[in-house]
Amino acid sequence: MSNRFYFLRRNFFKTTLLSLICFALNEGVLFVPQGVSKNLTNLSRSRKNKQLVLPSKSEKIRTFDYTEPIPEGYQPLPFSEETSEQFNSYRLNFGDSIVVRVERFPEFNFSALLDGSGDVIAPILGKISLRGLTIEEVETKISYELGRRFLQENPRVIAAVGRQRPVTLTIIGEIFRPGYYTIGPVIPMSRVLRIAGGATSNADLRSIIVRRTLIDGTVIEEKLDLYTPLVRGEKEPRIRLQGGDTVIISRLEVGEDRDYDRLLISRSTLPRPTIKIRVVAPIQPAGVALRNINIPNGSTFLDAVARLPRFIPLITKEDVTLMRFDPELGRVVTQTLNVAETVEDGDLTQNVPLRDEDVIIVSRTILGKILAGIRVLTQPIRDVLGLTNFIDRFDRFDRR
Repeated sequence: MSNRFYFLRRNFFKTTLLSLICFALNEGVLFVPQGVSKNLTNLSRSRKNKQLVLPSKSEKIRTFDYTEPIPEGYQPLPFSEETSEQFNSYRLNFGDSIVVRVERFPEFNFSALLDGSGDVIAPILGKISLRGLTIEEVETKISYELGRRFLQENPRVIAAVGRQRPVTLTIIGEIFRPGYYTIGPVIPMSRVLRIAGGATSNADLRSIIVRRTLIDGTVIEEKLDLYTPLVRGEKEPRIRLQGGDTVIISRLEVGEDRDYDRLLISRSTLPRPTIKIRVVAPIQPAGVALRNINIPNGSTFLDAVARLPRFIPLITKEDVTLMRFDPELGRVVTQTLNVAETVEDGDLTQNVPLRDEDVIIVSRTILGKILAGIRVLTQPIRDVLGLTNFIDRFDRFDRR
């Protein structure tokens, strides 16, 4: 008898508790995650049919949405005009002017210039801070303040940027003239590169990093690719640069340039417009002359030969050597070039594209001296700068 009473009492409490939960769900007074509420409703219905419905294994119950923290040393995602909202949203700061209109309440309309603190003086409202806000956030803020302090409900507010402030950038990395630049408000990245003198021959234009610090101190980055659209004949991606941005031109690392068309880039408008090559040649009666020649970027060996000074003797097929530092091999390499075969026979393999700081040596005797000097160096040449410094020292030493 006692066991039967205990069983009835236990079922009574379970049924009562389940009924109260379902009632609260239907009336909206109890908050339960959507997945749980669905399972409770199915459970209550199955009680009537004496069936138990269990949650599906594939059904995930999540109470709160969350975002995984960004790990240190992450790679920024490629820039997309459709998805990169942080970089497409213009945020107000000192020097911007704004125009605000309040529908049905013209007495609150105003135009103002953000002061050094990012504040404006609005009629009736007084001083309002707009620094770091987007236009949509400005509309929401003013509408809320008017509805909270002066009106019975939040009015519709329409705001627009009257005049944008100049954009002050820091440009670093593989750029010819790194530094600080002030540009117009809407300028494409290709124009920014030209303003800074153009990218160097070691620049990786697939990876241009734009770094921005938000008003709360958060640092965000986007990676801009100018190489792929150029190869595919597509339009340049447009990113909205803002004051305080840092533009970093990445370096083309060894092993990552095999699918990178250096010749195409050198003849485009993105890199430095000219390159410098060095010519080492004998002079009469006995001596060595070193000349620096600036030629258009993308020039070939024959282009350089056509610009050689008149004092250089006639170039024979056995006397011309091209010397450069190869970063992939990590050492200085040489290549003998035959001018006659290039000009008369049209051998394009001899007409190699030149790179910045290449050295053309017009004498086998001088070449032998240079190679001998490189072999006796106590510290090997490890980069292009090391090669150019050695050529300069060799020229001064040979004059003695």
